[in-house]
Amino acid sequence: MAVNPYVPIRAKVKEIREDTSETRTFVISPEVSDAKSRFAFRPGQFLQLTVFGVGEAPISVCSSPEDLPLIQMSIRRIGTVTEAMHDIRVGDFVGLRGPYGNGWPVEKLKGRDVVLVAGGIGMAPLRPLMSTSRNVTDKSGSTTLCYGARNPSLLMYKSEFPRWTESGASVKLTVDQGDAGWNGRVGVVPALLDDLEVDKASAVALTCGPPVMIKFTARKLAQLGYKPENIYASLESMMRCGIGKCGHCHFGSKHVCLDGPVFSYSDMLSLPKGLAPI
Repeated sequence: MAVNPYVPIRAKVKEIREDTSETRTFVISPEVSDAKSRFAFRPGQFLQLTVFGVGEAPISVCSSPEDLPLIQMSIRRIGTVTEAMHDIRVGDFVGLRGPYGNGWPVEKLKGRDVVLVAGGIGMAPLRPLMSTSRNVTDKSGSTTLCYGARNPSLLMYKSEFPRWTESGASVKLTVDQGDAGWNGRVGVVPALLDDLEVDKASAVALTCGPPVMIKFTARKLAQLGYKPENIYASLESMMRCGIGKCGHCHFGSKHVCLDGPVFSYSDMLSLPKGLAPI
């Protein structure tokens, strides 16, 4: 009997962390004996998350593959399914299917300078690269994270910044608007790209965040000398079924859920208008 690809695996919510006023991180355990192999994922891939009786939504995995069979997903309260997810409690059950998408070009990062650029909840799909037991590059390459949010309270994973720094990464932060306790930079995220000490000719840049941030980040990276084929963005746009069947994210010859959600800037330049924020 053929397996129905739309049927999710039941999974138990083991832990819930309050990240910001808008976002919670859920630690989820699939209830199958082969969960570690069945849900093996590459950083940047996503899962279809089901809230039973409400619906499902594509959500990026924000934990490291090394944490399997436990899976972490950071979810911002923004729609029907995510609103319902914020009502979930520890011990409740949700559904998971996947992983889907192409993920970040991890194999391309070794030995190169790597620049990660994130805005708000866009830090979630980049977090697996910062959370592995080793740096995303080998000793001959550097890792720089440029991350911003609307205000300091909306910066994700703040407790992990010291560990990332201790592992050798450079963490640069900015906010659109500071508060009384903020002594850091105020301004847009792309401005953090100025004066980075990286080999722009070979460096790889990965970005995720609001479409307008991706637009100006990708443009600025190209203007600074990063090669278009070495600039990547996660375009989590209009995905629904996750497997290329519903046609909801079909643009020209591309399905975001199959051909993405990660696209290189060189590919983005050829994508149909309205898909890529360029």
